[in-house]
Amino acid sequence: MNPGEPPTTGLREHYRQLRSSHPWLDEATCWTVVVPDSGHAFNLDEIAARLGGGAPYQLHEPASFQAAGPVSGDAYPVFVDWCGSAAMLWEMDYLGSVPSVLQRLSQGARVYSAWWNVNLHNRLSFAAGGELILAVDAIFPGDPEDYPGIDQWPELQAMTDFFVDFEERDEDYDWIAAWLAVIDQTTGARLTGDWLEQAHPYMTVSLSDAAR
Repeated sequence: MNPGEPPTTGLREHYRQLRSSHPWLDEATCWTVVVPDSGHAFNLDEIAARLGGGAPYQLHEPASFQAAGPVSGDAYPVFVDWCGSAAMLWEMDYLGSVPSVLQRLSQGARVYSAWWNVNLHNRLSFAAGGELILAVDAIFPGDPEDYPGIDQWPELQAMTDFFVDFEERDEDYDWIAAWLAVIDQTTGARLTGDWLEQAHPYMTVSLSDAAR
């Protein structure tokens, strides 16, 4: 790493290549990583109950993203895997970015979430102890000082190049790669091409019910 480069430079290149090899990621993605305070992983039922918040949910045997389904109403698949004690949740929707869901997931845990869709709607979120600490928009992120709780996420606080308005960034700046890289750096969880092509257990829950 050269002087002046962000500490996530190598990770950002990994995620640039991932997006290049899987362009459908840009359509809609939500990657949420739940790190329990106890060091003991939440099981599938615990995660599903927190996601649903009392709404009915269904657990499904491992399947690939292409084979999962069928989707019923607005119950979209949320795939789950573990990296040590951290749970990785991946979906092509936005349930993991909803404040009420993040608050439930973060009871006794720290939760990091990156969500975007093809219309550039997006949110980088961090929750802990049942509280939403911050939610950042990639296009107009403001300054680190705008987020009183950012000192609880020092890896993001160190990414000063991220807190630059969209029109002022270098043309080759990749904010999606930067987001995924800082979650990776913080949690040790990593998205890879192999992971995206493997089968994973998943759950379905009505988004409208769970997001209340």
